[in-house]
Amino acid sequence: MKLISTLLTIWILTFATSSPAIAHTDGASAIHEISKVDAPTATLEITKDPTGGFNVRVLTAGFTWRPEMASMRHVNGEGHAHVYLDGRKIMRIYNQWFHLNTFQFADKSGEQLVSIELVGNDHAPYTIEGLPVGAEQLIDVPGDEIRPQDPTSWKPLSIAALLVSSLLFSLVALRIFTRKRSQA
Repeated sequence: MKLISTLLTIWILTFATSSPAIAHTDGASAIHEISKVDAPTATLEITKDPTGGFNVRVLTAGFTWRPEMASMRHVNGEGHAHVYLDGRKIMRIYNQWFHLNTFQFADKSGEQLVSIELVGNDHAPYTIEGLPVGAEQLIDVPGDEIRPQDPTSWKPLSIAALLVSSLLFSLVALRIFTRKRSQA
């Protein structure tokens, strides 16, 4: 019975996670409006990684990275950042360096806007007069560094995985059934 439970769990997880994962998108219900005088600042240094994607450094002033406090109570001047590619949230970052894997996140080639938004521990954005505090920069994504555009290209793999897992599940279930029957 334990084997069947394990196989069923693997089967469910295989197909429940077959689509690409996206970043956590539960937004905060508040904002942290601050004055220009008290506002942290951020700038981006983006360089092309020779093996693909981009290496990004987020330089901040007046801001303390606090990864251990993510999703906790707000403390002024602390937090992490949310990263966006062409307006779509793709990840959180907890320190000044990260690698932007364009194959994972880019849907198209060409010029795209990378932006970061400084947020409090509670994920609420820091804002000045309603505008988010952060930085942005254009990058040029090469055509050979994006994920496949045609969703049907993933379909044969999903169908094959479904067939193989269904066959394995059936064989194990049959084996257990015949074993129990012979014991009775």
